[in-house]
Amino acid sequence: MQTFIEFLSPCAIMAVRIVNKLVRDKVPGLIMENGEMPNFRILEDDELLEALNDKLLEEVAEYQESRSLEELADILQVISSISEIIGGGQRELEYLKDEKAIERGAFKSQMFLESIDDMK
Repeated sequence: MQTFIEFLSPCAIMAVRIVNKLVRDKVPGLIMENGEMPNFRILEDDELLEALNDKLLEEVAEYQESRSLEELADILQVISSISEIIGGGQRELEYLKDEKAIERGAFKSQMFLESIDDMK
C-alpha cells in the first residue's frame, strides 16, 4: 500500500509516495530514470529476513490474483533469497524438494483428500 503526502514549499508542491517495502536491486535506478528520486536504506540482516517474508506474502497474493507465470517467478526469486539467508541456498532447497517428493510424492496425481475415516 502506498501513501501520498504533499509538501508545500515556496517553489513547488512535491508529492511523496510512502512505499516501505523491499524492492529488487535495480528499482532505485528505474525510479530515477522515471524522473523521480527514491529514498531508501540498506536493511540489516534481521530486517532483511522479515522484509523477505513480507515480500513473499505480497508476491503470493499477486500470483493468486493474476495466476501468471511471471508472478510465480517473483515468488521463486524471493524464496531463493530467503534460502540463501537461512542456509543452504538454492541447491539445498532443490535437494530437499526432491527428497520430499521421493518420500511423500509430489502433486502429479491431482489427489484432493476430502476426509479420513477412523478405522480403529
